[in-house]
Amino acid sequence: MRIYKSLLSVLMACSFIGSSAALSPSEAFAENNISCNIYDTTIELESKEASGSISVDTAENGTVEAAELTETPFNVFDIYNAHQTYVKMHSGDKSLMYKKAEGIDVSYAQGKIDWQAVKDSGIDFAIIRAGYGNADKYPYQKDTWFQYNIDEAQKVGMDIGIYWYSYAYSPEEAREEAISCYNIIKDYNFKYPVYFDIEEEGQKKLPISEISAIIDVFCSTIESKGYSAGVYSFSSLLTSKVYQQVLDKYAVWVAHWDVKAPGYTGNYGMWQHSDKGRVNGIDTVVDLDHCYVNYPYLISPDTYEPDGTETDASVPIRPVNVNKGVASGIDVSVWQGKMDWDKVKASGIDYAMLRAGYGNLASQTDKYFEANIEGAEKAGIDCGAYWYSYAESPEDAVKEAEACLEVIDGHKFAYPIYYCVEDQCFASKSNKEISDIIKAFCSTLEKKGYYVGIKSYANFLTSRVDESVFADYDVWVAHYGVSKPEFSKNYNMWQYTNDGKLNGLSGSFNLDYAYLKFPEIMKKNHLNGF
Repeated sequence: MRIYKSLLSVLMACSFIGSSAALSPSEAFAENNISCNIYDTTIELESKEASGSISVDTAENGTVEAAELTETPFNVFDIYNAHQTYVKMHSGDKSLMYKKAEGIDVSYAQGKIDWQAVKDSGIDFAIIRAGYGNADKYPYQKDTWFQYNIDEAQKVGMDIGIYWYSYAYSPEEAREEAISCYNIIKDYNFKYPVYFDIEEEGQKKLPISEISAIIDVFCSTIESKGYSAGVYSFSSLLTSKVYQQVLDKYAVWVAHWDVKAPGYTGNYGMWQHSDKGRVNGIDTVVDLDHCYVNYPYLISPDTYEPDGTETDASVPIRPVNVNKGVASGIDVSVWQGKMDWDKVKASGIDYAMLRAGYGNLASQTDKYFEANIEGAEKAGIDCGAYWYSYAESPEDAVKEAEACLEVIDGHKFAYPIYYCVEDQCFASKSNKEISDIIKAFCSTLEKKGYYVGIKSYANFLTSRVDESVFADYDVWVAHYGVSKPEFSKNYNMWQYTNDGKLNGLSGSFNLDYAYLKFPEIMKKNHLNGF
């Protein structure tokens, strides 16, 4: 809030460092005893495909102008419909889910490979290029060494996955590429996913909604054919150009070379750590990969034979300090049903963020809001609230603010009122339109004496909201499965998981950390009804 920024600037200068915690699966994916604070902020590396030898069939004269592209509405925001991560989709034996394996990825560029020598050198798996672009339309775009590589690699007992190099600039072109890929691989079974390789310079210029849609269409098409699907790209692109909900749906293979750990800190199962490897049986340099997820088990659990090297990652692979802030919270809505707030309190929860409602009518109040606020306060849990937005304009946002004010009137909130901007309706709007909508809602509540802020995913906040919003209002950032959210601006609340567990309660919950002593701020400054 503008009128309290000077007060909060002093408070935000303090850091609250939590103790080491048990690692999430994504934290366990990195190498032993290494730090993950190395980030590549630009994609400067050349495409691994030889640009001079490939004809791009997706645009006239082989080029695509970014100005010709428009935002494509794409529903990736709704957290209630979001898929769990690739690993969490499996409900089998958790003790077998993780296993370190060493691999390579190859294409025509490696020429003829002696696969027995590769196997004998200690390589566990290989990801083989099947082709690129629309190979149904241009048959020569099938990788010239695909047939040999897959037949010879499987003959010596090598576990195999596939990658398809993309030139798609639209979801429809991505679907055509997926069908081309399927037509080439359909007679084979694989123990590793089929990866969509997106890294072309022209693709990087596409809007985040378009890139996300392209990835989702390719991967969902491949999955509809019975294969496990994933996405491959550089750390920078995965961090800043793909919606988190898309990454949560598929296996992630991240490329970041010659560093101690990839800059991408979300969930990933495989890391391409070098493009200059040397392996017996291959005459050229070759890409090297670490894999941390036991894909052979996840993909074929009925035929998998354990070898004793598997783990459930309950023992931390590397130490990571997670900043747990000054208070632990939960956020709930009608989707969680009736809550036992005494059990929530007994689980160590200090505060609750309650959905008050959605849209621009007070009649759209969350049907459990009153019961939740009464039950939480009775159990000794401080409360804040959030309003889920569908606003199409600043005028619509003002109506949503007025509806929110009507619903929350008469209650005291020790935590902020957040404007939740996550719906698909925002995907087609410009950054300025989104920012104007946020400001209209927040300023309306601010004038009524409420401490107000914005809530959304890290990718969305980073790429779709003007910095002027962050200068005026508080931020509640959502980013799951990481040791810290990928958001460089100040934030005072972090929704760190949508799969949290609480003692004595069934189901999964959104859990949060708060980094300011909000109850003191509200009471001292007579905000939020105090």
